[in-house]
Amino acid sequence: MEFLNRLTKCFIISVALTSVLKDTPTDASSYSIKVKKYVCIDTPYEETKLLSCKSIPRRNAPTMVLLTLYVPKLYDHILVKVMLFFKFSTYQPFLITISREACEVIRHPPQFGIERHVYDIIEETLPEIITPCPIGNRTFNVTWYLHDRHAPKNIPAGEFKLQFQALAQPNVTLFALDVYFVVRNGGIISFTKP
Repeated sequence: MEFLNRLTKCFIISVALTSVLKDTPTDASSYSIKVKKYVCIDTPYEETKLLSCKSIPRRNAPTMVLLTLYVPKLYDHILVKVMLFFKFSTYQPFLITISREACEVIRHPPQFGIERHVYDIIEETLPEIITPCPIGNRTFNVTWYLHDRHAPKNIPAGEFKLQFQALAQPNVTLFALDVYFVVRNGGIISFTKP
């Protein structure tokens, strides 16, 4: 009899949780990401001209970055570095470090892993950047923000810095950007609107 009572209670709890969660999308995460700011670093650049770099915080919307970068020369080889840092007492390297030749990646996109994830984000949100090499001799106007759907499925709570660098051979910075963001746990049940 005791077993039957426990089973009934468990069934009622599962029905209640199912009814609460039925309107929650299946890809909802149990955390929230908030970008604090975008900062262009290592300026001024030797071979490019950064015309504008503005981080725009928006109410009830993700923080946006507006960039205008003039690239006067053509480049056949550009090294792209993407690094993720976690803040302990200072920012320390954390899990993601990608260093690849951009023209090679555009010719032969990665097939799996975090490199494929990063490539897909850039391809979806900044398709004008993914052009065959040589690249340059133009002005890049970029309006961009980090979409929630582009975050990895699991990420620990805390403060992070995502650093992006585009380097010409040999180690001449064409462009560099730091993205500062915070990840907060939402608990078991998240009541955020989709």
